[in-house]
Amino acid sequence: MTLTTWTIDGAEITYTDSGGDGAPLLLIHASGSADWFTPLAAEPALRGYRVIRMVRAGYTGAPAPAGLRIADHARHAAALLRHLDAAPAHVLAHSSGSTIALQLALDDPGLVRTLLLSEPPLIETLAAPEDHETLRAMLGPALGGALAAAARGAVPDAYDLFMTGVCGPAYREVMTRALGAAAVRRAQERSGYLFSDEIPAINAYTLDVPGVTRLRLPVLFIQGGASPAPFHRLIARLAGLVPGATVVTVDGDHLYPLTAPAALADLVAGFCPPGPARPAAATAGRA
Repeated sequence: MTLTTWTIDGAEITYTDSGGDGAPLLLIHASGSADWFTPLAAEPALRGYRVIRMVRAGYTGAPAPAGLRIADHARHAAALLRHLDAAPAHVLAHSSGSTIALQLALDDPGLVRTLLLSEPPLIETLAAPEDHETLRAMLGPALGGALAAAARGAVPDAYDLFMTGVCGPAYREVMTRALGAAAVRRAQERSGYLFSDEIPAINAYTLDVPGVTRLRLPVLFIQGGASPAPFHRLIARLAGLVPGATVVTVDGDHLYPLTAPAALADLVAGFCPPGPARPAAATAGRA
């Protein structure tokens, strides 16, 4: 599906929009590639939805404004939903994209119909406190090495160090099989933003615990059965803060949006059926 370019406050984003009369489903990708949800968007189980796949600022091939925060990316997502008259939407996000989706729900709850958070990133503000030292030991060398490589201009090396540290040594094989070699090269070539701006923005993100406890919309947390235990404890912690949150496990590790898109699509369809484009209350409110 062809990407459409749109600019907000000097930031270029792109998106695909399947159209139709089904409920909008906004997909917000993780770090490292704009194509985390490309296979999912094509799954037959999602044909009843209006699927909107957003490519965030910094991932379109155009320079992004310096210093974008997670709140800025959330504001871009909110503006896109309004631009497309696609609210309220079911919102699905993976890894770092989950911080953006969560902030969107906190800042503009009227735009979000259902929130689906797929393995939020292993950062201290989200992780279980008992895992903080483990995460420093597990991810610190890879992230430190990646940032150092990027600083000396070795961006391909930085990308490999980052993706290996977060997704494991088989990441390139999985990405190539799911997306094709050209998409993997494109992700690598466009990864400068990840190291210059995105990692600092994610590390600076602070969880609004009181705000999270006040969320009053359906929230689903998704985890990979083969993912490291800190992912599971992080999700258990967050689910314990959100009233009525649901947790489900899918086969695979952190790469499951690429290895098991059909299972993920079935899960989405089961938790938030496509239904009408707007719930009855929202439709009545627009009359």
